[in-house]
Amino acid sequence: MITAALAIGATAGVGLLALVWAIVPPRRDLAAAVMAIDSQRPRSVVTVEDTREPIGDRLGRWLAVQLERQGFAAPKLRANLSLLGRPLEAHLVKMVLMAGVGLSVPVLMSAVLIAGGVNTGTAVPLVVGLALAVAFALVPNSTVAAAAAKRRDELRRALSCYLDLVSMALAGGRGVPEALPAASALGRGWAFEVIADALSLARYTGITPWEALRDLGERVTVGELRDLGSALSLVADDGAKVRESLRVRAATARARQLVESEGRAERSSDSIKYAHLFLGFSFMLFLGYPAVAAVMAI
Repeated sequence: MITAALAIGATAGVGLLALVWAIVPPRRDLAAAVMAIDSQRPRSVVTVEDTREPIGDRLGRWLAVQLERQGFAAPKLRANLSLLGRPLEAHLVKMVLMAGVGLSVPVLMSAVLIAGGVNTGTAVPLVVGLALAVAFALVPNSTVAAAAAKRRDELRRALSCYLDLVSMALAGGRGVPEALPAASALGRGWAFEVIADALSLARYTGITPWEALRDLGERVTVGELRDLGSALSLVADDGAKVRESLRVRAATARARQLVESEGRAERSSDSIKYAHLFLGFSFMLFLGYPAVAAVMAI
């Protein structure tokens, strides 16, 4: 009886203690709680990234330094790359790779012929390889020049629209320093972004907006931008003269673009005419060949 009573009392005490524990839990130590939460977080393995510079970047920088030491400034190439937003180092690496391709083509062909029993010697593949290396190395330059010429035409067309926007901003009562960046923010396209970036950089570097436009024109070799910056620096204090000058420049730019478009259309028409003449001559030669061949066989 006594044992049973003790067991029942102990069980009741444990149940009462568990009930009190559940209702009023004890306060945990803050450090222990933080450690418990931190121990449940997933652990990520921290890897040390390889900070070594790629060999292509090192080669391009070395080539650029060597060109500067030899005095090859290549201002036209630099202007084209600046307009396209491409680094000079990457372009030089591409030229080297293309030269390697041109040099390897005759060497590989010579190796194939030698394997087939034809001895081509070493002079011919070497000379042809050097010629192809030079030709292949110039291919990226021609591609960049064509793309830059297209971008310059787009920039000139956008510039005429930009001048109209600046003129309207000046007519609305804004000054020249405020009208130039405000007009660049209204346009869309990469050309307006380039102008807006140049004007924004001018605000942080402490130069005037027209100086920024002149520097941009010199960097990308667009004479219209360079002349615009020089003209604005002369009449920046007179809003009426600036507005009239910009209006005249915009009209002149559109007229020149119209003349250039008409010239391109005429050249395309001439090329089509020459193609028709060549096709007609070929067709007449095709029709007359049997008769001429029969006469010659007699």
